[in-house]
Amino acid sequence: KSNLGSYLTSEGLRPEETDFGFVFEYQKLTYLIFWDDDDNQYLKIALPGIYNVDDNNRDDALAAANEVNKEWKVIKAVVTDDEVWVVAEQLVDKDPNLVDLVPRTIKILTQGRISFYEHLKEL
Repeated sequence: KSNLGSYLTSEGLRPEETDFGFVFEYQKLTYLIFWDDDDNQYLKIALPGIYNVDDNNRDDALAAANEVNKEWKVIKAVVTDDEVWVVAEQLVDKDPNLVDLVPRTIKILTQGRISFYEHLKEL
């Protein structure tokens, strides 16, 4: 966890440490990184709140999320009670190469977000 915080800081992302991991902003989007203290080989990075969900648009949100989940590896679009998150969950080695892993995961999450919006337009 400390390596992750140091890496984010070295990239100028100014992470805020929380009970669950880190929060940081990149290109005007807020990302969350969850680190499981009981499983240091599990890493979850999320892009929360990409779409607000209510009773009027829930079916479309679920359909678009399903398309994202079929299309992309590593990430999944999750529909909660009131919003959509794009989440990447990965198993990493004991000393992951964060220089490669974090930017690639952020890029995939960003692309997943765009894909979600594109699928929504098709509905």
